[in-house]
Amino acid sequence: MHQYKRSVLFFALASTGLMSLLPLGALAQTTAASSSATDQPASTKSGTPKPVEKLSKIEVIARELTITRIPMRSAYSVSIIGPSAIRFASPMLDVQNLLQRTPSINVRTPAPNGVRTNITFRAFNSGQFSETFAGVPINGVFNAGTTNAASDRNSIPLTLNNIGSVDVYRGINNPAVNSYNSLGGTIAFQPRQPGPEPDASVTMGGGSFSTWFYGVTANTGSIAGVRSLISISHNTSAGWQANSGNRNLNINYSGVLPYADGAGELYAYAIYNTNTGFTPHSLPVPLLQQFGYGYGWPLSWTNSYNKSHVGTYILGDKMQVNKVFSFNARFYAIDKVYNRVSYANPAFIQSATQPYSLPNTPGWYFPYLTQLPYNPAATFPFPVSACVFTGYQTVGCPYIAGIDYHTYMNSAQQTGFIPHFTLNLPHNLVKFGGAYSHTKLFSAEFWYGANPMPLVNGYNDAWYENDTRTLASVFVQDQISLFGGKVHVTPGLKYLYAKTYDEDQVGFFYPIMGALQDTEHFTSPTLGINWRPIRHVSLYAAWGENMKFPNISAYYGNIGESNAAGIPVVVPLNLKPEYVRDFEVGARYEAHGFEGSLNGYRENFTNTFISVTNPVSQLTTTVNGGKSTYSGIELDAQQTLHTTDYGDFSIFGNLSLNKAYFSSSFNYFGTQVNPGMPLANVPRHLANLGVGWKRGSWRANINLHYASSQYLNQLTSGLASAVTIPGYAVTNFAIRDTLDLGMSMLKNVKIALHIDNLFNRHYDVTGFEYTTFAGNPYSSVLMEEPRAYFASATFDF
Repeated sequence: MHQYKRSVLFFALASTGLMSLLPLGALAQTTAASSSATDQPASTKSGTPKPVEKLSKIEVIARELTITRIPMRSAYSVSIIGPSAIRFASPMLDVQNLLQRTPSINVRTPAPNGVRTNITFRAFNSGQFSETFAGVPINGVFNAGTTNAASDRNSIPLTLNNIGSVDVYRGINNPAVNSYNSLGGTIAFQPRQPGPEPDASVTMGGGSFSTWFYGVTANTGSIAGVRSLISISHNTSAGWQANSGNRNLNINYSGVLPYADGAGELYAYAIYNTNTGFTPHSLPVPLLQQFGYGYGWPLSWTNSYNKSHVGTYILGDKMQVNKVFSFNARFYAIDKVYNRVSYANPAFIQSATQPYSLPNTPGWYFPYLTQLPYNPAATFPFPVSACVFTGYQTVGCPYIAGIDYHTYMNSAQQTGFIPHFTLNLPHNLVKFGGAYSHTKLFSAEFWYGANPMPLVNGYNDAWYENDTRTLASVFVQDQISLFGGKVHVTPGLKYLYAKTYDEDQVGFFYPIMGALQDTEHFTSPTLGINWRPIRHVSLYAAWGENMKFPNISAYYGNIGESNAAGIPVVVPLNLKPEYVRDFEVGARYEAHGFEGSLNGYRENFTNTFISVTNPVSQLTTTVNGGKSTYSGIELDAQQTLHTTDYGDFSIFGNLSLNKAYFSSSFNYFGTQVNPGMPLANVPRHLANLGVGWKRGSWRANINLHYASSQYLNQLTSGLASAVTIPGYAVTNFAIRDTLDLGMSMLKNVKIALHIDNLFNRHYDVTGFEYTTFAGNPYSSVLMEEPRAYFASATFDF
């Protein structure tokens, strides 16, 4: 009977719309990552009704008003963002910005809908910590980041429409939670779950920057035993920087089918997100001072038009087999396709009359341009007579004719399986499992003097690349309960394996066809201890090691290098993964509506990837070199208050001190790095402060985010320059009233107003140091959202 009910799920889910979202051939990557929520026995999720949790008045208020929660029993540093904070977020807020409300996270978003977002977590960049959805990793397999990696500027796997809560694990954490690339931590997004009864809601709204949005959500209740949630959201905006608008469509499905009297549960999640629009490009500060904060490069000078879609599809089965043994097994698929056409007008490239670097200018010298049939200068003669063309290098102007337009294509298809098992013993909670995944990547760029253009390998491609990567892992961990449950010790061990293959065809960047293959493996130990000496206090300490496999750039950068005789060759790969050792200690206190935590951490980062040249063979390759130290202190607190006359309040705040600097000497692309040199784009101080309020049908909150100054990157070396971006503080406000209309079908209407950047703070948090045509330094930056107003109405049925 149980087998029959499992097979019924696929038909039932198809009838409710899931299978219509699955593209042919899209299957998924996998890892042993799993949040604690997704591995719970089915009977505590949506099988037989779980017992109603008894909460005090203060606890009810706290869950509705607080932005984050602090778990007392964890042996590691953790924050939880609940569904109330997600559903009350600003329409301009994306999932990465939501994380910024927790300690040690800083997010930079220069456009609506999360386009071109950058994020740091304890000073680690987005490729050095992992993000998961329902335990499935959503980081790029080849370039590690979740958003804006590999220059996929609008590839967005998740929006707020898809998530029900978030667990933010700082540091290494235990192997049942962490994933590949979990150096700085793990962000575990939990999916929205279908409700027990049929209902629906419709949201409509708009606001600043010609922004318009709508959303529809429906719970089906139980149909043939299957409960489903279907939601659609759409957001279009012109953006605060001129010529940077985009639109985003997100379709979400969640379905569950309990079986075996609620002991088991089949579940399915499907997300399809598509985004189209223009890239916001960095702007020279002198131009912003001249034309104003909303200025953008004219589209006739330069532009980048992006199209992307990301599909994530998960099918799983979990069951509490008996009182001791339970399992959770997931198959999943991720399909990502990105396409960008960029343009740089030769009439406006950097010159004596236009002194600033123009985005999308491809360059002025490419030694392998002659090896392909496409002859740019002959096909599209350059209109400026001052340019003298010698071979394939121009003299008198820094530009080659016939490469004004560039089509960049990047797609990945991932397949995989994650089985997890749990043994619930009298004094031990043992978790073990494994993972296997296989991912294919295609990447290419083509140049031409017009658009549309031919996209022909061997004719006009700068590169044409096919890659594969197989990832596998196994893990075991044990949570040992001692002294009547006052002490929990959590040792863990994970083995990780990667096999990578890279192949590049002849192109403008590659004089020869070449391929590289490599295997890497690493064993990651962890240990956490939590002690509750008294009821309201917990003390914890943790240690662990984890690693990051090389990005694909470490492979394709070794193809076509010239040896001492000037012959292009493929340089063998010989390097170890980057890895980090994490140490941290902390304390938590919880009583009478107050939650607080204080912790300190130190993460020693080694095996930084750098490129060096062998003095004997003259071959350039990627090797390990250099160390960094990341350390800090994190303070997090919140207080919930219940009053009779003035409503209920929740006050929260956190403060982070993060230091990131090199701790060894090495040479990086000709630049000497010495101990103590800081890393770029890392604010030393981060802080959040906010107040939530509720009285009757009214709800409001106000919160402030502060980031101290940070160093800009040097354009060529990627190291910190001497130029800094000033610190900033941004305040956001929201208020909502729920109107009970007393109608049979229309339950209520929620009217909301959001004011982002309440005090209209003009600030920029991403940029580079450039030089003008005359050789004078200047900064080019991306601007953040100025003051903006958004109003919405949600109709609940």
